[in-house]
Amino acid sequence: MILRTAILATSLVALAACDKPADAPVEAAATKAENVAVAPTEAKLDITLPGANSEYAYAELLELQADDGTLIADSTKGAGLCTFADEGGRVLLTVGAPPQDDKAGAGVVRPNGKPAMALFAQADGTDYIVNGPTLERKAIDGGLALTVAVTLADDKKSATMAVKLPEGERDPYIGTWSCKG
Repeated sequence: MILRTAILATSLVALAACDKPADAPVEAAATKAENVAVAPTEAKLDITLPGANSEYAYAELLELQADDGTLIADSTKGAGLCTFADEGGRVLLTVGAPPQDDKAGAGVVRPNGKPAMALFAQADGTDYIVNGPTLERKAIDGGLALTVAVTLADDKKSATMAVKLPEGERDPYIGTWSCKG
C-alpha cells in the first residue's frame, strides 16, 4: 500500500509539472553597437563561388553580416545611408553618411576569404555618396587594396558596382542602389 501511494504521489507530481505553463522566453538584452569594430578572427572563404580556389578568390564579394557596419562607426554617422544589393538581393556594400557634409563618408564590403573591411569615399559630402560614389581602401600594412565604384542608371535605382584590385577588375555586379530619405 505504501508503494502504491508513493507511485501515485510521484505520478501526480509529474502530471502537475506537465500542466505548468512554460516560463516566458528569456530575451537577450539589446545593446547598441557604437564605435565597435567587429571582424571574424578567421577569414571566411565561400568555396561555392566560381573561382573560389584561385589566388584571387577574394575578388568576389560576400553578403554583409548584421554587425559589419560597425566598422565605420567612428568615421561616419553610422552605416546604412545607402546600400548596394545585387540581383539576388544580397547586400554587398553599405555606406555611412559623413560626420559633416564637408567630410568623406565610408563604406563596408566583405571580400571572399577576408574579414569585412572599410573603404573611404574619394570625395566629400552626402550628395557624393547618394549619387554613386567611388570608395577606396589603400594597401596599408600589407592590407588588401580595393576600389569599389557604384554607377547609377538613369532611373537612379538600378546600378552597377565595379570592384577593382591591383591585379585587375572583376566582372561588375548588377543590382540596385538605395538611399534613405
